Amino acid sequence: MGNKAQPSRGEIQLGEWLVTPEWVQSYVEAVGDSTGNCLQLGLVPPLALTACVLGRVLETLELPGGTIHSLQEVETLAPLEVGSRVAGVARQDPPRRRGGLDFTTVSYTLTGPGGRPVQRGRTTVLIPAPGASLGESPRRRGSAMTGPGQELTPVVKTITQRQLDKYCEASGDHNPLHWDTEFAAGTGFGGVIAHGMLTLAFISEMMAASFGQSWLATGSLKVRFKGAAYVGDEVETWGKIAREEHLGNGRRVTCSVGVRNRQTRSEIISGSATVDLPDGPAGHRPADQPAKV
Repeated sequence: MGNKAQPSRGEIQLGEWLVTPEWVQSYVEAVGDSTGNCLQLGLVPPLALTACVLGRVLETLELPGGTIHSLQEVETLAPLEVGSRVAGVARQDPPRRRGGLDFTTVSYTLTGPGGRPVQRGRTTVLIPAPGASLGESPRRRGSAMTGPGQELTPVVKTITQRQLDKYCEASGDHNPLHWDTEFAAGTGFGGVIAHGMLTLAFISEMMAASFGQSWLATGSLKVRFKGAAYVGDEVETWGKIAREEHLGNGRRVTCSVGVRNRQTRSEIISGSATVDLPDGPAGHRPADQPAKV
């Protein structure tokens, strides 16, 4: 999986690695993506790359168990074919502290064959100080779905420990919050929770089902993690087209998106997703009955 180097002046060398078909298949199985778009088109799912980056960053920085994913931005600059080599470099901002929590933000850029940039993004994680309270239980927090326009077809998933175990292996993120019941019980969450990047992958699946190859080639996400999904929870995505902008050879569609608990209606993720579409029909499928996976 490439070479690691200790960060110097905030820079983190993520190394170079080959994105094999086997690894892409393991990621698709871990997140339960039923669209099959990426495998049919031979393109790497954008969030698969992001998950790999996050796993490498967490390992390199040697962050403690209990670290919480807070914010994520992803911008696809160019599609990456399965079987390509990819390299990455990241930079860590100076840590900040607020309310007993240490914040650290890492920005990264990934390049593909020929040094062509294929993705860039920013991730922020929170590191609770010993004894710090995480505040109100994420199970009880929530907000109403917002955003005018056409709804996207939701994706419905049930979180299982087997899925979390598979995602740990595929992403390299082995935070004990996601598999160690005794450790997780002693945190502010009170139990094992799903990876934030796993629940974010459900939004990517919804966008891929609605916009196909355009999402894999041009999709961007900017989201905030507002709560957590626990083992046994049934969650669903939501999405609405918020606005459209005309481009020279097509248009840019921005959607309000999120993930919520189906039973409590509490919000787990909220944010926006943007995709560039070529001239022609809208290319998105309106909402229908959600397909359970």
